[in-house]
Amino acid sequence: MKLVPATSLIDDLLAEQQSLTAVERFSQFHSDATEPVQAKYYQDLIPLSRPGEGEQYAFEVDLDACSGCKACVTACHSLNGLDEGESWRDVGTLYTPEADTATQQTVTTACHHCSDPACANGCPTLAYDKDAETGIVRHLDDQCIGCQYCTLTCPYDVPKYNDRLGIVRKCDMCHGRLKEGEAPACVQACPNEAIKIRIVSVSAVSERSTPDTSLLPGTVPSSITRPTTTFLNLRQDADEEPAAADRADLTPAHRHTPLVFMLVMTQAAAGLLLFDWITRAFSFSSAPGTWHAVLGFIVCQVGLAGATFHLGRPLQGWRSFLGWRKSWLSREILVFGAWAGAFAAYLGTLWLELPQFIELAVGAGAVMAGLTGVFCSMMVYAFTKRPFWKLSHTATRFGLTTIAIGASFTFPVVAAAAIAAKLAFEYYLAAESCSPFPKSARLIKGPLGSVWLSRLGLGAIAFFCAIISIFLPILEPVTLLLMIASELFARALYFQAVEVPKMPGGIYPSHEHSATHH
Repeated sequence: MKLVPATSLIDDLLAEQQSLTAVERFSQFHSDATEPVQAKYYQDLIPLSRPGEGEQYAFEVDLDACSGCKACVTACHSLNGLDEGESWRDVGTLYTPEADTATQQTVTTACHHCSDPACANGCPTLAYDKDAETGIVRHLDDQCIGCQYCTLTCPYDVPKYNDRLGIVRKCDMCHGRLKEGEAPACVQACPNEAIKIRIVSVSAVSERSTPDTSLLPGTVPSSITRPTTTFLNLRQDADEEPAAADRADLTPAHRHTPLVFMLVMTQAAAGLLLFDWITRAFSFSSAPGTWHAVLGFIVCQVGLAGATFHLGRPLQGWRSFLGWRKSWLSREILVFGAWAGAFAAYLGTLWLELPQFIELAVGAGAVMAGLTGVFCSMMVYAFTKRPFWKLSHTATRFGLTTIAIGASFTFPVVAAAAIAAKLAFEYYLAAESCSPFPKSARLIKGPLGSVWLSRLGLGAIAFFCAIISIFLPILEPVTLLLMIASELFARALYFQAVEVPKMPGGIYPSHEHSATHH
């Protein structure tokens, strides 16, 4: 009897496998797979499909995978041909200082391509475009006039000003590469695959962007711009939240000297016009001659001319009216332009000695235009959502400046009261023990101490001169000059002492302060 060797199931399967083609074997191997086994190598970095309706591209950053090597920064710089010192991607650090639970994570950040981008909402020339299909926020370089307002409205320090070109530039997620199915430079260069591109739901981004949520510890509430970036694996201890490594850095913010000059001079001119009209309308004995209105007009023109020095491309400044529907800066420029014409018309009625009702009617229009312009100036900075520039505080500062300087010739008592009130308010903000802005108070008393002392000294002298000028009108011009000088220092503090919102920065050698002035 012939013995037939028994075969196991394994033997049968191996025999079957030897008879299958390569395609059949591949299909059988992947029959139960939810995705190709090689997907982690060629699919994770970017989506293989374009965003659908209600979706957009977004960055996803794995904080555990980021080593802080800055390969992403180098790749972005090289691919986009950025100038020396210019960077569209930054690397910072988050840490917890407690020894027993100490942690440190590096954070790579670029533009968050927000659902409601503040840079685009504030731009007076419509130099930003949010692509309807991809959601990418692009900067239109040819449209930019270099006003740098977007650097104030963006709470993540994303737009970067280029001195050589006189314009602002920013990350555009390498939209050209994405369109062709290639990963952005930063994504492709990261050796740890810490940066990826994902497709996110715009409605989901809006739902998670509440006043109580933020991208990372220390950043602004996400409700301001609804950023789309997602940061994964943030290490959080139950008792202590990570903090930015540069949170104690006391480097003053940019001074914006042309804006300092423009704001003080336009508010001074608006005040001079206001009190000139009041004295004439109510026939006060302190009504000055035509020279007072001429002085106000000259101050107005000097202030408006000084503002052009803040533009990187002043010859393109005519574009600033394009964003009037949503930009307070555009509205400010338009209103002040109309105000200059109305002021000139009022001056003409005085010069030609027209009937009083014509003078007062034209003057009332000019006064309203000037005060509307000052209000627009307030909103320009309140719109940035920086707490130090909130509307109530900014209105107090700008309003008292308008009154103090404007009344210096006609009502010195009012001028003295206004400058005293403003000094008291600023002293309150600078007192670290009671100030609602402790970091700003430390800046004022620390690296900005000399500016603060100059402001106090000139303001005090201006106050006493205003009091004395009640009895010695010859001191009124001196009072005016002292007030303008002291207000210039006050406005410099307004810009430099503000706490600039940003993403976490790098580790500094010392957490005391840096006295670098811009």
